[in-house]
Amino acid sequence: MNVPRLEIHLNQELELCIAKVERPGDESRLIIDMPLDELKALDPESAAHRIGGTVLNILGRWHKQAFRDWQVPSDGEHSQGNDSYNAALGLITQALAAKTTAHNASIEWLLQQASADNADARKYLEDAWPLLRERLGNT
Repeated sequence: MNVPRLEIHLNQELELCIAKVERPGDESRLIIDMPLDELKALDPESAAHRIGGTVLNILGRWHKQAFRDWQVPSDGEHSQGNDSYNAALGLITQALAAKTTAHNASIEWLLQQASADNADARKYLEDAWPLLRERLGNT
């Protein structure tokens, strides 16, 4: 099979997982695990943009020449950043209330997605999230 490559699957916890294999013989390395309930909470178009955008962005990093002229539609980018940011904030509220680290990976992923075009999300990811993640880990 060709490398680099992405693997997309559902795990036993019903999380949509995206893993990457960058070199021949390497094991796949998980880069995203998003609970299916979070994905299903989005409207189908937003879910498609989120997953499809993630896949295309990763492939674009690996295959710069093939994707050099690729233009991501401008409408939806800003709302996706806001949607991701709002979803992350909602998960943070749930995690703090339940005193759990179960959503940390999803929160981190959502904040990273949102920070690409949302200055508030970027600041939150850099300043607030590390402190909250540590606090959740100590509960």
